[in-house]
Amino acid sequence: MAHEYLGSLRRRGIETVILAGADTHGIMRGKRLPIAELDRAAQRGIALCDVVWALPVDEVEPVQPPPGHAGYFPRAGYPDMIAVPDLETARVVPWHDHTALLLCDFVSRDGSAIPLAPRAVLRSVVERARSMGFEPIVGVELEFYVLRETPQSVQAKRPSQLEAVEARPSVYGVVAASRQEPFAGTVRETLLRYGLPVEACNPEAGPGQFEINLRAAPALHAADEAFLLKNAVKEIAARQGLLATFMAKPRSDWPGSSCHLHLSLGDEDGMSSTMRQFIGGLLAGMAELSALFAPTPNSYRRFVPHSWAGTTATWGVDNRSAGLRAICRGDGATRVEHRQSGADANPYLAVSAALAAGLDGLQRGCEPAPPIDGDVYALVDGAVRPLPATLGEATAMLERSALARDWLGDDVVEHYVAMRRAELAGQAVAVTDWETSRYLEAL
Repeated sequence: MAHEYLGSLRRRGIETVILAGADTHGIMRGKRLPIAELDRAAQRGIALCDVVWALPVDEVEPVQPPPGHAGYFPRAGYPDMIAVPDLETARVVPWHDHTALLLCDFVSRDGSAIPLAPRAVLRSVVERARSMGFEPIVGVELEFYVLRETPQSVQAKRPSQLEAVEARPSVYGVVAASRQEPFAGTVRETLLRYGLPVEACNPEAGPGQFEINLRAAPALHAADEAFLLKNAVKEIAARQGLLATFMAKPRSDWPGSSCHLHLSLGDEDGMSSTMRQFIGGLLAGMAELSALFAPTPNSYRRFVPHSWAGTTATWGVDNRSAGLRAICRGDGATRVEHRQSGADANPYLAVSAALAAGLDGLQRGCEPAPPIDGDVYALVDGAVRPLPATLGEATAMLERSALARDWLGDDVVEHYVAMRRAELAGQAVAVTDWETSRYLEAL
């Protein structure tokens, strides 16, 4: 089989192959190989230092676990792990010359799965769903900002100085979209050639903010495509001298960017008992799994009233102010839209967490409270169940979560908690632009 894939890529003129996968943050990590090395790599994999599990987002220095950490991470001396290419994910990279990409699964040198690997986490949840008689289908909507910036220019600016490609928002605005068609059209056409099934693209609620909808697919495939889309958009933007960001909220005066997950277990046309109990599980798990849907301190800047973000553990039928939006339609389009996750979330872990919560609800026969009609944001305090307001609160809840430990594994929870607390420690000692603007001259 490997020889067939190798021959196909050679016939298409491929000279370089990228072998890559997702780290805990959802950042793509991997290596480039000459095409001549692909057959050997397909049989044996390639070695990568497992320090990638310990790297913070800024990569200043590896994260060290707290005393008493009992999980997998990190292994002494950061030995090699093996990246095994999944040949079925092979695709030509349209914005590079003679280049293809294959996604990889990360395993130990003895071939055993690495429990921290996000793709492996989702695969285990999908396998458990199948053992229950379900094939999860997921559709992903991703929002992002496109800035007239470079990696160098943003280092010298306050957030309020960041310049988007549009000065004003224009939700679904066709004129604004037409102005941006040289960029957006290139993105759509390139993604389609990359093998990503783009359904639609439109301007969103922030200036220079876009949304791309991907066609629904089996859960692992859908997460693969969302992961690939984020990396592709960033690379395509960079080639046009722009910077695309999936940061949850780049500026305090801009709306946040989300990653809405459309979840389905079948082809029901209306509200079945399965769907209700799945919703019941989603609601029960939203708070304790928040750190997986909102992984950075900045993530929680999104959660403000009337922001279109899912700020509460609530649900409603076609109600975008609720945390969960039930969509009951014919033609197999009935589904639940999970609106909590930010664009900064790792797609594999966000999908894993949502499916785990919903499936756990099915196992427990968890019936939800009645759906809410009208504006959830307008409900008085105490009338709805709020979600964690900070990463610290969310991380503490994740650490205590029996749901997360059951479905995702103790190693994943311990590792993820250590990484979140490292983010919080970095934030705690940082002098921010808000502080200098407020205090430097006045005090």
